[in-house]
Amino acid sequence: MVWLLTAISIALLLMNVLLILTVIKQRLDKDPERVHEKMAEFVAQLEQENNELYNKLTIYVKDRETQLLERVERLERNKVPVFEEMDTPEKSNMDPEKIIQLSRQGFSSKQIAKVLQADYGEVELVVNMNKKLHGNSKVNGVL
Repeated sequence: MVWLLTAISIALLLMNVLLILTVIKQRLDKDPERVHEKMAEFVAQLEQENNELYNKLTIYVKDRETQLLERVERLERNKVPVFEEMDTPEKSNMDPEKIIQLSRQGFSSKQIAKVLQADYGEVELVVNMNKKLHGNSKVNGVL
């Protein structure tokens, strides 16, 4: 009798395992379909959100473009010609002869510019041009 009960218990146990395996197989068969359904829903939702964002973006861009065009028009109406606003640069009262004389006396270009209240670059240019001019005349005199 024990053998019979053991055999029946083993048979029932095997049937339970078989039933569990079939249930698992059915769930696995249904899962891909459910996953595909969920993915399709998700994609549809993303497309809808994307379209809404795109519409909002186009509205924003159009509004911004209109604002910028209005601003450009306002600026063009209020525009003052640039040439009227600009002051013409003053011609320097620089005397090249004085610069050359001070240079020959040993003053530096910075000192000359400070004394004559002239631009350092202009003074430097006159001094360098004078040196080149006298340097070339000496060379020509030797030849």
